[in-house]
Amino acid sequence: MKFSLPFFSRGKSMSEYQGKTYQDAVLKAQQDLNKPQAELTITVVDPGRRGLFGLGARPVKIEAVVKKVVEPATPTLSSSPEEVAPVQQEDPAEQTPQLIEEPVATEQPEGNPEGAPDGQLSPAEIAARHEQNLHRMSAAATKLVDYLEQAYRALGVDVSATVQSSGAKDVTIELNAPTPGRVIGYHGRRINAFEVLSVAFLNYQGVKDAQVTLDSEGYRAKRAQTITRIGERAVTDVIASGQAVFLDPMPARERKLLHKQLEDNPNVKTYSQGREPFRSVVIAPK
Repeated sequence: MKFSLPFFSRGKSMSEYQGKTYQDAVLKAQQDLNKPQAELTITVVDPGRRGLFGLGARPVKIEAVVKKVVEPATPTLSSSPEEVAPVQQEDPAEQTPQLIEEPVATEQPEGNPEGAPDGQLSPAEIAARHEQNLHRMSAAATKLVDYLEQAYRALGVDVSATVQSSGAKDVTIELNAPTPGRVIGYHGRRINAFEVLSVAFLNYQGVKDAQVTLDSEGYRAKRAQTITRIGERAVTDVIASGQAVFLDPMPARERKLLHKQLEDNPNVKTYSQGREPFRSVVIAPK
């Protein structure tokens, strides 16, 4: 049995070009084919990706071919009027009336229609979507573990990452290493930075608004105790001086701990100021 190639693949030779960006790839195609971009048909094969810290980067790939110019056909005129056949018009009485088909309304199945808002979904549909989100997070977390190990290895730190728990929108990963201090960094700056990168990584994998917790050797629990002591000392300073105390910049998780700790204190109030990653907590007298 023989199969013929599709019509559009005949007579055209597509050439592939690569570049760091789309414009770089197009420029290479213009130089090779000696044609401006307006005279080229360009198809993006791979949009590429920049990667994070250079990991997983891919060049942009395109296919380019010179547009085929189709010349309009020249109409031929008859030399004598006798050659032109007269147009016969039908007698209106002999014309066959055309039937107009009315659209048939399709019957909607019982239950929730496709694309219905979440508030109108059935419990079975909600459970199915939740299961899909769990599966998506599980697959993305596996890729995130590999990314974290490669990224730390690029910094000269041998890390073994393990998923401790995961839900539809949250994941906790333990980072084990012979030198936990190099995993955590000064005041947790390195591990906090990797949390921000992890959220971006999961967003790229299709998990939106994910909550990522990276931990190493119980650092998060120890840091929570430290934050509690910082809040207690700051309250003492505010009451003694009557002036606000501006704390050092903290990640969102630690600021939330302070707000929760002092929300019922009758003597002080808390609020955050600044922009990430320099956003900090202010403890002021009421």
